[in-house]
Amino acid sequence: MQIKSPFFIEVSTIQDFGRLVCAFERTPLLTFSFKSGKDNLLATQIDFLNNIPVIYYVKYSSAGQYLAYKNTGGVEDVAIVANIQNPSVMYSPIISVEKFPQIFWRRPKGVKNSNYAPIKLANFQSLVKIASYKMIYEESPLPLFVFNSTKNSKYVVGTALNMAESDGVSYFYYATLPDNPVNCFIKYSSLKSDNPTFTNNIDEHGYIYIKLIKLSGSHPLVKVDE
Repeated sequence: MQIKSPFFIEVSTIQDFGRLVCAFERTPLLTFSFKSGKDNLLATQIDFLNNIPVIYYVKYSSAGQYLAYKNTGGVEDVAIVANIQNPSVMYSPIISVEKFPQIFWRRPKGVKNSNYAPIKLANFQSLVKIASYKMIYEESPLPLFVFNSTKNSKYVVGTALNMAESDGVSYFYYATLPDNPVNCFIKYSSLKSDNPTFTNNIDEHGYIYIKLIKLSGSHPLVKVDE
């Protein structure tokens, strides 16, 4: 199989990256550490688009062997540490890469279906249902990515999903908000008629929680028409 250069998408902060690789994951995602020019990057791959890896990354200068993540009482703590010590903390192993194949750094060009196919949902509740439906099968909820629309001042919140493995199209389901959420999670109950709410506290029982991941800019693979 031919190696293809990946898509790179920058998340806003190390807290967003730690939340992405650790929060609600049965097994934390692997974190890769490498240099790009003068920048030290932490990165993880969570998706493929047309068989091309989609990699989310953050610039960060600290060195260590593990990314440690903990959320207590609505307060997140993300750090790069030398070893695993606290069983109440989630740890993502940091894999240090010295060199990638040269094609790794080339922006994919002329690729068919090089963007997600956007699908705007009628309400925010539908988006939360999509992000959480895999929990029925004891899988982790999908992350919801937050970024500013290039068309107007609204914020897009959405997630990528391919419903059928045989379908060559990857869809990005989204809803819009007038303001950038200040919280890190969405709280929702399928047993109540209440609308989903934003929160930082994920300790309250009886609710489904979805993690929000803020990007540093617009999503380069999502073209939204508003």
